[in-house]
Amino acid sequence: MAPNTPTVSDDGADNIKTMKLYTNVERIKNELKFRNMLSSEFIDPIALSEIDSMHYMGNSAIQDIVQAMNNPGSYSRVLDIGSGFGGPARVLSATSKCTTVALELQQDIHEMAEYLTKRCNLDNFVTHEQGDILSIDLVTLGGGASSFDGVISFLVFLHISEKMPLLERCAEMLKPGGTIFVEDYFLRYPLSVSEEKSLLEDVFAKDLPTREEYISHLEASGFHKVQFIDKTSEWASYVSERLAGFVAKRDKFVKVHGEPTYVSLLHFYKAVAALFGGGNLGGVRIIAEK
Repeated sequence: MAPNTPTVSDDGADNIKTMKLYTNVERIKNELKFRNMLSSEFIDPIALSEIDSMHYMGNSAIQDIVQAMNNPGSYSRVLDIGSGFGGPARVLSATSKCTTVALELQQDIHEMAEYLTKRCNLDNFVTHEQGDILSIDLVTLGGGASSFDGVISFLVFLHISEKMPLLERCAEMLKPGGTIFVEDYFLRYPLSVSEEKSLLEDVFAKDLPTREEYISHLEASGFHKVQFIDKTSEWASYVSERLAGFVAKRDKFVKVHGEPTYVSLLHFYKAVAALFGGGNLGGVRIIAEK
């Protein structure tokens, strides 16, 4: 890693705000108000997921977790690393009745997630914790080491260059036979100088592993039965369509959220679409067993 390269573990939650998806947190409440959901006594977590989820492909990805974990139930405990506004954790717990510990680095996003979970009446199923997976005392998460049936994460590991300690911590939290389900970026081919710059500044990611390196890290961390499912083509189409849809709905978005928030998100969506369009950035779903 180059000197002074920002990563979640060495610079904390502040520098990650260069990624514009993680700013303007108030947009969640703005959208709820626009949809006449903010003042209701109960917010449906499925309806809310249209607003609060930052991963790709919506709730179909959550159903894939259920399948990968062989239908978790009330007896199951899941750790969501980098849980964002809590959308996947809430949908997973609401549909499967498992308990989920949602760990989020950024304080403002963590607070919004906790608020939304209470509004969905899911605070008995989803517990929110704020901290960095690389430094937090694992005893404070759920039942501590070897207490989780599943570890999940959506588009968060890409922010953490130190894959080995990250994956080792994931393995430590899982019960024997537990499942890890991660969606992440990987390096298909060498990036251009401009792509490296955009990846670092716009996506807060650097030193992505290749397919071979990622699998090696997983196996060295104690995982087996590794499935490395290439999602590049699917995600490239998704982020391209997301950008087109966002531009098409500009007037409505600006009315609800304001021009600065629109410009900020537009920059991010353009950057991600360009990176996938270049053909060097890859997307992957990883499913493995401890």
